[in-house]
Amino acid sequence: MTLSDRFNSRTLTGLIAGMFLLVSSVWADAVTDGQEIATAGGAGIIACATCHGANGEGMAAAGFPYLAGQGATYLTEQLQNFASGERHNPVMEPIAKAMTLAQIEAVSGYFAQLPKPFDATALSNMVDTYPEKAAAGAWVANRGDWDNNIPACIQCHGAGGVGVGTRFPALAGLPANYLRQQLIGWKGKKRSDGPLSLMGDIARRMSETQISAVADYFAALPARTAGTATTTAEKGAK
Repeated sequence: MTLSDRFNSRTLTGLIAGMFLLVSSVWADAVTDGQEIATAGGAGIIACATCHGANGEGMAAAGFPYLAGQGATYLTEQLQNFASGERHNPVMEPIAKAMTLAQIEAVSGYFAQLPKPFDATALSNMVDTYPEKAAAGAWVANRGDWDNNIPACIQCHGAGGVGVGTRFPALAGLPANYLRQQLIGWKGKKRSDGPLSLMGDIARRMSETQISAVADYFAALPARTAGTATTTAEKGAK
């Protein structure tokens, strides 16, 4: 390798390293901005922590969902939907409308990197493949209702409702009333149907009994990680 080649190689390496540091710095700034919005708010923006907890853990008693560990893409889409009026909530709409796209993406990225408020490993091992037929929530969540073309919730939201990827949110541990209201909103066409119209179509095929049962099932699921549920593996071993 000639001196010129070595120089060009080192120059290229230096440029790549510099670009990496620049991108890392921009991302760090975005996360910092997101944390500031989440914890302190901004012009016209109420701090997210006011309703969703200091660590994004939510306030179940008040019906405010946790945001920690939810996918950044999902959170960004929801804030954009609030801002555009595709999703309605008297508290969230004015907040989202006051945010820039950069702020929306920053705060979404901040919450996405926080730890989930439950033991994802324990929950993902709790698949009720053989629930009692009378347990409507467990049945629809894990097996679906194919007579009415309703797939199992865990097919998109993951075993134990821990979420999948950046667009399918975790359901486990969300307030029952919150989950119920979202399903009712989809059923009544008061909330955007979401990717491929999946949730709108599914919710409209669910009965009111199924909606309440599924909401109660996922809300209570994290409390069952102590071992009260029998997993598929355990049943197969009997």
